[in-house]
Amino acid sequence: MASEQSAASTPRYAPWNIGAGLAFALCALVAVPLVGIDVSTIFSNDDGQVTWLTLFIGVFAVGCFIWWRLVSRTHKFTLWRGAVAGTYVAVFSYPVVIALAEIFQRNWQEAGEPGTIAERLQHILLLSGLTLLTTGFAAIILMAVIGAAIAWTQGRRFPQAAALGKEQRRRRGFIRTLLRVTGTVAVVLLIALAGTFSIASIWPLDTKPLTFDPASSHPAADYPAALVAFDAVKAREAQLDLHPRCHSSLLTHGSKVKRAVIFFHGLTNCPAQIDVLGQQLFDQGYNVYIPRLPGHGMADPMTTALADLTAEQLVATTNESIDLAQGLGDEVVVAGLSAGGTMVAWSGQYRADAGNTVSIAPFFSPHVVPPWAAHAAASLMLAAPNIMVWWNPLEPFPSEEMDYAYPRYATHAVAQIMRLGQAIDDSARREAAKAQNLGLLVNDADTAVSNAFIRRVADAWRAEGREVDVENLPEARQLPHDLIDPRQADQDIAFVYPIVLQMIAGQPPPGN
Repeated sequence: MASEQSAASTPRYAPWNIGAGLAFALCALVAVPLVGIDVSTIFSNDDGQVTWLTLFIGVFAVGCFIWWRLVSRTHKFTLWRGAVAGTYVAVFSYPVVIALAEIFQRNWQEAGEPGTIAERLQHILLLSGLTLLTTGFAAIILMAVIGAAIAWTQGRRFPQAAALGKEQRRRRGFIRTLLRVTGTVAVVLLIALAGTFSIASIWPLDTKPLTFDPASSHPAADYPAALVAFDAVKAREAQLDLHPRCHSSLLTHGSKVKRAVIFFHGLTNCPAQIDVLGQQLFDQGYNVYIPRLPGHGMADPMTTALADLTAEQLVATTNESIDLAQGLGDEVVVAGLSAGGTMVAWSGQYRADAGNTVSIAPFFSPHVVPPWAAHAAASLMLAAPNIMVWWNPLEPFPSEEMDYAYPRYATHAVAQIMRLGQAIDDSARREAAKAQNLGLLVNDADTAVSNAFIRRVADAWRAEGREVDVENLPEARQLPHDLIDPRQADQDIAFVYPIVLQMIAGQPPPGN
């Protein structure tokens, strides 16, 4: 009889659990764009990108469960308990949201390897850890405040239940101790994340070696000198076991022409990525140089060569390529995709002898890391173990023809490219870019790079008095990060190439 009376007097907390989940989810929807994290508006994407829907559902589900377990079920409606619950909602929402994106926004039909599930879990944990370490402290503070407010309101609504919760807390020594431990863990998490972020944000990335040293530059005086420089590149590559299609490529008309184009390929790819576009540029009268980036293009796609990639090597390759191209054309156009786009941005910032620069989807930071957290993210990745991570273990190669592209990247290689991006950003805020023309091509559907960081660099250049041509490819077209390789799945070179060619020519793209 007593139990029946107790059950009958127990308030119905289900609406409050749902309300708490909604409050946390709505808070996430408002906060994410404010901190600069890119979220897709295309709910049907199948590339694993977090959408507004997966963000809302993930945070809502975590919020409902944790609120029920830590607050409503125990009748503990204190500010402290609400803040602790909010802390755990923030922490556990990261892996849940990313996992939902992997499950529902990724094409799993091609999964067939026994190890793919484990590799995908590694990917989820890596992204969760990186975003949690860089933005987690801010999320915890925000969610803790929301949780405290909800708990206070719920306690005022159910004063008798709140009193019962206090009585139970006094009676249950073990439970009380456990809850105190839970709260302590939450505080430690906040302090640890905030401390880690603060230290990583001020930890020097040593970008001084990534500036331009004119004394190290030796531009080719004429066309024969450019050929001699290219022969030196070929001699070095002859010592390596490279994929037949991945050697540095030079397309010339037999003499110096009005304009030469350098095109840098992206991370884990090789010069084969540019072969079709390079031929089109050549047919338009350009001399075209497509250099192989350090550590790329090895015959074994499972190589770990990228583990040793450094930002200094990328700067050296950029300088060497621009020097070589001075003998190929009266004007040198520098273009590149992804990591190659970052190298282009570096040349735009530092090389006055670069004519037109076209950075295509430059990789300054991953799309899951906002610009203000990029320095910390790079520091943390460089301090952490160097891990080889699959781009997509469900589909190791984007297509059967792209056997020259590595299916894995090294975390330190990504961090080194981010370090180069920080050097560009820091310099752009201090002095005007040196190149004659600055162009950026932004793919609004990109799931690899931070478009917010690209816009930040563009704004920094403009703040120093430079004009910047920024072209956007609409998100609705759902273009892949690799816009250039015609063998890339979901490519649309019929749409992209005319825009790239016009930007390289220094003319407004079609439709502008």
